[in-house]
Amino acid sequence: MNTLVFKEKDQIVTSSRYVARDFDKTHKHVLEAIDSIKRVAENSADLFYESTYTHKQNKQEYRQFLINR
Repeated sequence: MNTLVFKEKDQIVTSSRYVARDFDKTHKHVLEAIDSIKRVAENSADLFYESTYTHKQNKQEYRQFLINR
């Protein structure tokens, strides 16, 4: 079983990539959903933290969100 949550900067978070993986969605669609939530919900600023990750195969950096609630 894959881990869903981890510790980042003294907070328990999950990654938008893990949400996509565990709910069988594409990461692109999860990012789009979070972007639309952030545009509409005023109090979402402290729920999502934009971050990056490095892809294992091509070593490029890609966008992700860390979610703390």
